[in-house]
Amino acid sequence: MRKTGFLLLCFFVFQLISSCIKTDDGTYTAPITLYEKIGGTWKTNTIKEVDEIAKASSIKPDEVNLTGKFNFSSFVITFAVDANFEPTTYTVSGSAPNLFEPSGYWKLDQAFTHTDNNPTKILLYSDEAKTQLTDELIVAAIPGAKSALQFNLTRSSDGVAFVSYQYALKP
Repeated sequence: MRKTGFLLLCFFVFQLISSCIKTDDGTYTAPITLYEKIGGTWKTNTIKEVDEIAKASSIKPDEVNLTGKFNFSSFVITFAVDANFEPTTYTVSGSAPNLFEPSGYWKLDQAFTHTDNNPTKILLYSDEAKTQLTDELIVAAIPGAKSALQFNLTRSSDGVAFVSYQYALKP
């Protein structure tokens, strides 16, 4: 019995000492936000115009590939971020027609992927304080290992969408 008591005492002392040792598993790293993935310069892969009314009515053709038309192949957009990966400005270059403001400020509606199946939105602003919203781009594909950036710009009247533009961009 004395031997068992001694072994239990040694076991508890060992546990007490080992619980005081901190494991160094590295320094804290902030989680990767969508700003790190979306920030950068993106060039045209394809741009499509979708007639939303024709699509809803099952009338063909309901979409047109604009990539080779009106110099849309020259479309380039840069989403600038600062050293902390916070959004700053965006600029559009190339000779494609402007479907939204060619420069301004941007941010996402949420820095991380939505968990409620709602799409991420790129919000475009005309002022640095980000109070004058000019457009919303709906992100269809987030850049990653297998996909590039895709977003949609939808135009509507009285709440009814009549045309949308689908941008597929590559770095």
